[in-house]
Amino acid sequence: MSKIFKVSEMKPGEVFKLMLSFIAPRPIGWISTISDKGVPNLAPFSFFNMLGNNPATLAFSPAISRDGRKKDTLLNVQQTKCFVHNVVTREVADTMNLSSTEYPYGVSEFEKVGLTALPSALIAAPRVKEALINVECKLMQIVSLGEKPGNGQIVFGEVVAIHIQDESLIVDGVIDSSRVEYLARMGRDEYSSTKDRFSMKSPRE
Repeated sequence: MSKIFKVSEMKPGEVFKLMLSFIAPRPIGWISTISDKGVPNLAPFSFFNMLGNNPATLAFSPAISRDGRKKDTLLNVQQTKCFVHNVVTREVADTMNLSSTEYPYGVSEFEKVGLTALPSALIAAPRVKEALINVECKLMQIVSLGEKPGNGQIVFGEVVAIHIQDESLIVDGVIDSSRVEYLARMGRDEYSSTKDRFSMKSPRE
């Protein structure tokens, strides 16, 4: 027997959890930014993807917090007009998860979780040294879906540079996916890699 969920009769949180359980696996945007005061920030977003190739475009969506605040990542992008996507692999899964901890604005997640910030080639935002691939992006536009808690703010970035930390991963001009264990987000605390599935409890819970 089938079941229908009428969104108009559900709370936003209920819809959110339901959709996360079937829109999966979702690539993780591990986004590093920098404030206009020079403080780096790092946070993972599972509302993320590649949305175009001419120009090459990445997008992620930081939602307005429960208390109505903008996420630190969004504030930094608005100030400095750039961000870096650092590709998440199984090797950095635990550190990526820790970087989702909510610290006060102005605190560097790089320092808190023990990661190394590398300078980018064309933008101000730093890269994560421990990530195999870094993608530098310049801000194209931000599309707001509202200013209430939970409302998404879709950040579009034009890809301007791609760093591959290990040249041996490149075969015929592209990444040999058999040599990289990419990580994706499932529902609840579940993750999947290109080799297995496992759970990690969010440090925010």
